[in-house]
Amino acid sequence: MSDTLPFDMEPVALEAEALLPVYPGPAVLFDAEGRALDANRAADLLLAALSEDRLPALAAAIDATLEDGLPRQDKADLPGLRGGSALQITLLPYGGMQGQAQRGQRRLLLLGRDNTLERNMLQALMQSRQLFRDLVACSTDFAWETKPDGRFGFVSPRGALGYSARELEGHVPEEFAAADSPEHPRPSRWPFAAQEAMSGVEVFLRFKDGAVGCFEVSCMPAKDAAGAWSGARGVARDVTEARERVEALRRAHKQLNALANTDGLTGLLNRRAFIEELEKRLARHYRNRLVGTLIYFDLDNFKKVNDQRGHQAGDEVLKAVAEAARHALRVVDLASRIGGDEFLLWLEETGPDAARSIADRLMEAAAGISKVWGVEGYPLGFSIGAVFARLDMPESAESLIARADAAMYVAKKGGKGQLHIAELPGANG
Repeated sequence: MSDTLPFDMEPVALEAEALLPVYPGPAVLFDAEGRALDANRAADLLLAALSEDRLPALAAAIDATLEDGLPRQDKADLPGLRGGSALQITLLPYGGMQGQAQRGQRRLLLLGRDNTLERNMLQALMQSRQLFRDLVACSTDFAWETKPDGRFGFVSPRGALGYSARELEGHVPEEFAAADSPEHPRPSRWPFAAQEAMSGVEVFLRFKDGAVGCFEVSCMPAKDAAGAWSGARGVARDVTEARERVEALRRAHKQLNALANTDGLTGLLNRRAFIEELEKRLARHYRNRLVGTLIYFDLDNFKKVNDQRGHQAGDEVLKAVAEAARHALRVVDLASRIGGDEFLLWLEETGPDAARSIADRLMEAAAGISKVWGVEGYPLGFSIGAVFARLDMPESAESLIARADAAMYVAKKGGKGQLHIAELPGANG
């Protein structure tokens, strides 16, 4: 049975063409019906097993994730000539808000991590101590033991760091430590001189060729017959590549989050992200009795630019408007392109004076944009509506936006290129 991931995330479309080929394990992009749209070569066996109905639990997890939009983790065992492989599967849905999008809008990214080595090691350790010794001897991890003087007394026969076991024995582990730096910090407790059991300590060691690797060390102190400390022993795993993959995935998740929240053309917040943040701001403003201003504006005569200069010119205009909005706002304010040539601005803890000031800056910017991109006889400008957050009762973001939209249309009907500031409902009575 699959497990729902213990975190809330809303994956969105990533450049799968870039991610799938470089991901080290199986990676598949599914459509809303569970059909594979794209996959890397590492996913061939997994897709074959799914198509032959040999992984019913995973197929059910994929279907459930596409249905409810919740990320999951699952496992898959693939048979093979050498005992097969064990995969840890992560299912990441995207398309719309989590749990709210229709299934037909969703896509699914499947990422698999090979857990075969861990599974086989555990089985081997349970079967035989002798087999454990053999695995240590041939494992890419290296086992070690230090003597009371702190020097290596034992290193796995395969050696480590590009050195043979004989080259390492008799040396102090600190000789191979990378220089302490923000990029390669030294742990507060040095595992090669452990006074107590430690697990998963990251240590940066220098290879024989000068490269620096990250090792995850688990260790425990060694005691003599009298119970006195006589050194330490443990296992070090080279996690350099795994760490780099984690960093790459972290960057990818950051990109996913950015894509989820921003308009692709202008880089401003998209409508969904703006509304989510505005709901939080409105709740705080109402709770603390703080004023706040919402501005709704669109471009006058924008259609003429698209019709006569082309959509590429129209895109340049929209990007120029977004840049003008950024320059007009403070860091605490919000800006969004909610669609077409319509924009929303939230001015934190402001009133009418701020609305007029922002309107003046936008009108000034519009004049400059019109000189470059405008059509003769049809100058580009803004129709601007401004409203204020209610303090007498809670108000939803959608309600506030609707009031701002109405104020903007009052400005447009008044002759375009104007600002209309609406009074609060009930202000006159």
